[in-house]
This record gives sequence, C-alpha cells and structure tokens, in this order.
Amino acid sequence: MLLGDSEGNKYDPFVVFNVRPSTKPENQVENIQRRKGFGIHIWKSIRKAQAETGMQIHGNGKGWWDAKLTLEWLKHHFGSRENLKQPVLLLLDDFSGHWTTEVVEYAKVINVTLMKVPANATSVSQPADATWNGPVKTRLQNTWIRCLQEQLAARVPGVPFKLKPPDRALLCQWVWAAWRDVSASTIRAGFRQCGLVQHDEDVSDVPEQVEALNADEDVFQAMLHSDLIDTTVEPFTLEDDFDDLFRAIARADE
Repeated sequence: MLLGDSEGNKYDPFVVFNVRPSTKPENQVENIQRRKGFGIHIWKSIRKAQAETGMQIHGNGKGWWDAKLTLEWLKHHFGSRENLKQPVLLLLDDFSGHWTTEVVEYAKVINVTLMKVPANATSVSQPADATWNGPVKTRLQNTWIRCLQEQLAARVPGVPFKLKPPDRALLCQWVWAAWRDVSASTIRAGFRQCGLVQHDEDVSDVPEQVEALNADEDVFQAMLHSDLIDTTVEPFTLEDDFDDLFRAIARADE
C-alpha cells in the first residue's frame, strides 16, 4: 500500500505476502505478535529487507490487505506524528477493510478524517490511481521481464532449466526501487489531476510516463531462439495482475 501527500512527499510502503499459518496455534500467535505474521526462518530475510528499505512487511494466510493492516498502517504513518492537533484528510477507496468501526474510530482519535473515494471512480478521484500506481506497476513488470530475460540468457545448453521466481526479499527490493523512482512531480500531479488542490499556474507537475517492455513477445522470442519451447519450461503469462502475482509467488521460500 502506497502513500503520498499533496506536496509530493512519499512514505514507507506497506507490503503483505501470502504465508502459510503455523499448524501450532501458540506458534502462530507468536508469529503475529513478534514477527508480523512470519515464521522464525522467513523472518530473518524479511527483517533484513525491512532494515534495508524502510518498508513495513507483513504476512498472512491470504496475502490480502485487511482491517488489522489498515490499523497498523494508520498507526505507523499518522499515530505518532509530531502535531496530532493538525488535521489530516485521508482518501481511501471503499474496500471494506478500510471502513470497519475500529478503523474509523481510531482515525478520529488521531485527528485523521477519512474520505471514501466512490466505487469505480478511483481513476479520477484518487491520486494514487490517477498518476502513481501505473508507473509503479510498469516498473515492477519491466523488472520481472528483465529477470526472466537474464535467466534465459544465462542458460547453459544441455543443462535442465526452469525459470525461477524471485523470493520475498528480492520482491521487496523491486517494490522499494519502483516506488523510489516515482518523482515528487508525479505525486503532486495526482492531486491536481483529481481537483483536490488549487491549480498553480506557476507550477507544472506532469505525471511521468514509463514505457512498458513488450512482455510476452520479448520473452517468447528469447525462448524460441534458445530452443526452450519444450516440456522443461512450464507455461506462464505476464499479463496476470501483479497484485495476484505477488500474493502467490515465492511459496517455495517458506
């Protein structure tokens, strides 16, 4: 989950991964309370990724955002700010996990006014959808394509080969880099494009355009020229939504 403000500032992303809950209830409670949902083994790499990127990384059984994460997100970004008396207007979409009684009441306590973006109107009413999310997802997709291309290029003829997905730690680096490269101008442009701040004629904030690599064609051609169109490579598509990809990926890392 990404957060930016009308002045172009960006804040620590929150990432949630799909992890298998412990079969022992007492261990699962400890995982949630002490390691953000991760087991001891996985937590070592997650903690390192957090330290290196500043991101907040969580795990649960579905890899989905929920009300508990919304509360953690509010506490992290707004609950400890220096001046709690200064009001904050926060736009959120109509996802149910953003609007539980507990979330709404906590927002009031920390002087954050929640405003619901109308369903099916996020592209014109929510700055993130208007100008940020597109470049971030395109950068992530391009990184994923380059990863596949590098693996294909490094293949040794005659040696059994299978494309390897990135693990969680590497995915965190990808997310951090994609968000880092979004310009302050793009963040500000989202608010202006949605009519949420007064337009200043002296300020020209143009949202950036990130060119997407030709995913399927590039990778397919590389595989074709490398004689990889056979049973050693499982079918895959690069058109899947990247949120779904991130939730499903890296189970082998558990």
